[in-house]
Amino acid sequence: MKVKNIPIELIDVADENVRKNQAFGRDNPDQMMKEHLSRFDLLQPVVVRFDDESRRYKLLIGRRRFFALSKKGTREIPAVISELEGAEAEAASLFENLVRKDLSPLEKARMVKKLVDSTRGGITGVTSRYGLPKSTVSEWLKILSLPEALQARMENGEITSYEAIRIARKPGIHDRLVAAAAQSRLAEEMVAAGVKRGAPKGLLTVRLVFDPRKKSDRKIWERLNERANQNGLKITDYVRNIVAKQMR
Repeated sequence: MKVKNIPIELIDVADENVRKNQAFGRDNPDQMMKEHLSRFDLLQPVVVRFDDESRRYKLLIGRRRFFALSKKGTREIPAVISELEGAEAEAASLFENLVRKDLSPLEKARMVKKLVDSTRGGITGVTSRYGLPKSTVSEWLKILSLPEALQARMENGEITSYEAIRIARKPGIHDRLVAAAAQSRLAEEMVAAGVKRGAPKGLLTVRLVFDPRKKSDRKIWERLNERANQNGLKITDYVRNIVAKQMR
């Protein structure tokens, strides 16, 4: 695999990039990427294809990295030049986005479906090509068959990826959860149905509050998020590790 520095001004986002039409800079991961690349070098190159007709490069993978460096004012970006195009290029872009942690369960389910639809052999093809277990792919596809009321709760974060998959495995509880959602008691019903982890008896907790209206609080929160992502942890686990180290 050869990496080449390419002028940013010669790169356009490819039609096959699954996030082509999404604006950059609006969500928290965009801001974190922008801040990270303002202080550190790019470690993972983007993937592009050279278009003979326009004589320009088409960005297949690495949209967030590309825009973050563009905002930074960088003139060139390290890139791997690929010959992927069409359905294969879209599948590669889908898989790159699928492994991200900031996707909602519904976004991930939709991407899994697109990946299956754009890969030869369907579910079997995805399993063999990307190493995803067949049962996992099937479960994510089942999420799309959940009632719209539950999909809406997934969209706004009330139902996590873990919970969505467990709900998909139990079609008999769907009506109960829809009714509970309409009565603002979804969380309690999910615990009762065994799809949501309830708090253990005697659980000890420490609550930290960060006020986004305060610049200092917002800055600490953003740094914690950034460090947690760099270590592959949820922010709560990362903070717990910090406390544990201080107590040793």
